[in-house]
Amino acid sequence: MFQSKEYILKKHGKTGTDRPYYLKQLTNEYKTTDKQDAKQQVLANLANFAYDPINFNSLWDLEVVDLFLKVGAITNQDPLLQEFGMGGLANICLEKRHYEYITSKTTFINNIINCINPKNGTNLIMNAMTTLMQLITEENYTGENPCLPF
Repeated sequence: MFQSKEYILKKHGKTGTDRPYYLKQLTNEYKTTDKQDAKQQVLANLANFAYDPINFNSLWDLEVVDLFLKVGAITNQDPLLQEFGMGGLANICLEKRHYEYITSKTTFINNIINCINPKNGTNLIMNAMTTLMQLITEENYTGENPCLPF
């Protein structure tokens, strides 16, 4: 569900959890923990927060897209980290800054494409396909973006 600042304030009150602070805590936990199950849980939470546009600025400032793309998520051997990282990308890729960043490097696109593999789980494959479909625009479909091979 998309949430407005007014809805969050009404639900949590003025003394409720500060969402940007909470997202920062999650990001730091992902980067510092050595426990694989903690990484999975935190990345799943970040991917869920990436669904709501109210979080886009905080997620951008915290460079969470790099957690999904580069810091071991979709390129990791852990199938759950791959799934949650790709789910986060599917959720956040339509936001302009994130879209431009994801499509700025051929490596990012190739890593997404590589997730479409029969040996991967269905959720990972569907998230990768969804991400790629959302990245297609008229400009890059006609070959104007050299990073996108469509």
